[in-house]
Amino acid sequence: MEEKRRVLEMLQAGAIGLEEAEALLKALEERPKGEARLLRVRVQATDKGKPVRIQLNLPLALAQMVETFLPQEAKAKLREKGVDLSALLQEVRTGIPEGKLLEVAAEEDGEPVEILVEVV
Repeated sequence: MEEKRRVLEMLQAGAIGLEEAEALLKALEERPKGEARLLRVRVQATDKGKPVRIQLNLPLALAQMVETFLPQEAKAKLREKGVDLSALLQEVRTGIPEGKLLEVAAEEDGEPVEILVEVV
C-alpha cells in the first residue's frame, strides 16, 4: 500500500505524468505478493562544503524512477566511471539477484563522493 501512495504522491506533485503513474500502479499489482525487494540507492557527497546525503529505497517496480531522483552531479560521476545507469536499471527490471549492483568511490573538487546501488 505504501508504494501505491508514493506513486500517487509523485503524480500529485507533478514528478510523473498520468500514463507513468498508471504503468507503475499496474507493475505494482502484477508483482508477486510477499516479495519485498527494493532498489536501494545511497549517495554521499559534499556540495560547496555542505554534506549531501541521499538515501532512497524504491520497490523494484519503481526502479525506473531512480534517475529522476539522482542529482545531476551523481549522474555525471556515474558516466565518468563508465556506468550506464539506464542499462543498469533495465537489468533490475528484468530480474537480478540480491546484492550490490554498483559501488563508486570518487572525488569531486577534492571532496569524496560515494554512490551505492543494491538490491535488497
